[in-house]
Amino acid sequence: MLTHEQNERLTRIGPGTPMGNLMRRYWHPIAALAQMKERDTLPIKLLGEDLVLYRDLSGTYGLLEARCPHRSMSMVYGIPEKCGLRCPYHGWAFDEKGNCIEQPYEEAEDPDARFKDKVTTVAYDVAVLGGMIFGYLGPKPAPVLPKWDLFVMDNVVRDIGFSIVPCNWLQIMENSLDPVHVEWLHRYMLNYVLGNLGKTEKQQKV
Repeated sequence: MLTHEQNERLTRIGPGTPMGNLMRRYWHPIAALAQMKERDTLPIKLLGEDLVLYRDLSGTYGLLEARCPHRSMSMVYGIPEKCGLRCPYHGWAFDEKGNCIEQPYEEAEDPDARFKDKVTTVAYDVAVLGGMIFGYLGPKPAPVLPKWDLFVMDNVVRDIGFSIVPCNWLQIMENSLDPVHVEWLHRYMLNYVLGNLGKTEKQQKV
C-alpha cells in the first residue's frame, strides 16, 4: 500500500513535479487527426496544463497556452492565419513557436514599434503520425517520435478512439495491467447486468 507521500509523488504531473518532469520527456497523443478536419482549434488538457491545439491556413499545427498573454482571452476562439493563430480580442498573432508576430494597434500607432519582439506565449512541439497528433512538453531537443509499425504501415485500417476517464494516470495504468478485473468486471458483471435486463450475451452482440 502506498503512503500518502508516495501517492502524491507518483500521481502529480503538473509542471515542476517529479513525475511531471519525467512525463514531459515523452511525446503524448493529444488528438486524432480527424478531430481537426472540421475545426481550427481544440482545447487540450495535458499534464495539468490548459492548452489549445490549432491548425493555421498553411496546414501547420501548433500547441499554445490556452490564454493570450495580453488580456487572458481564450485562444480556443483564436482566428487561424497563414502563419499562426490570432487572438480575437485585440488581434495579437502568435506562431507555432510561441513568438508574437503581430500587434495591429501598437504597430499602427508606431510602425517601428518592436514590443512584439518582447512578447511570447508558451508553445510546445507538435507532430503528426499514424492519424494522430502528438505533443511534446519537455526540454529541447525533443526526442524522436517513435515510428512504430502500426503508425507507418501502408494499407492498414486504424481505429482511433478516446475516452475521458475521471482518474489519474496511475489508476488507469494499474487497471490496464490488472488481468483479474477482466474476468470479473467485463465478464461476470456483464452477465449479471444482462441477466437483470432479461438478455443473454449472445443477444447483446447483435
